[in-house]
Amino acid sequence: METSYAELHLDPELNHSSGYFTSDTMSLEQAQRAKTDAILSHCRIEPSMKVLDVGCGWGATARAATQRYGAHCIGITLDEGQLAYARQRDAETGGPRIDFRLSSWEEFFEPVDRIVCVNAFENFEDKQGFLPHCRTLLPVGGVMVMLTVTAERRMFRVTSKDEIVQNAQKAGFDVHTSGSLADDYARTLELFVRNLNDNRTTLLSLVSERRLDWHLNYYSKSAEYLRSGLNDMFEFTFTAL
Repeated sequence: METSYAELHLDPELNHSSGYFTSDTMSLEQAQRAKTDAILSHCRIEPSMKVLDVGCGWGATARAATQRYGAHCIGITLDEGQLAYARQRDAETGGPRIDFRLSSWEEFFEPVDRIVCVNAFENFEDKQGFLPHCRTLLPVGGVMVMLTVTAERRMFRVTSKDEIVQNAQKAGFDVHTSGSLADDYARTLELFVRNLNDNRTTLLSLVSERRLDWHLNYYSKSAEYLRSGLNDMFEFTFTAL
């Protein structure tokens, strides 16, 4: 997804993930900030800790962890456009630099203190291998927070909450699970749809009508699945034993 396209329907930090709506009056920007703050708070980050952001996208969470918590962050993504944008934004801050890399999680073997993974797990091919791999990167007491869509029956490569919990426990994690966050993600997706429709004329100068309509349908259907209960979403906090 090109940056100019993303800027016309996401929040200013380009979070292509769910926000947390703690009130009915929150904007998309406020909800995304609330999500990032909650996840980083649950990570229990201390200054100078080494934090890995898996599937970092345009770098919003890594920037927040660096600027607000004093962490040393590594962000990995498979998207060259996201990488270029994240590096540019980082260079413009003038503060501590973030180590953004073009890499998959399978290629990452460095020890870290904390790991975050925000709505990226859904897209991984090897879901069974991800949590065991992350456990090898963390010390005892290390914390990982993962936000992901789930489904009780396997669909669209999404797994169940119970399967994630069991896999994490087998890998050597203590697991805490939030309550359902399905409504938060549905509302986020519906705001993506609203922004795409509001900016349709400008967007059609950037992408084809077919691509724009595909995105509108994808976001709308995903929100419908979350509203109907076919999908759910949870925040998982894993503590290394």
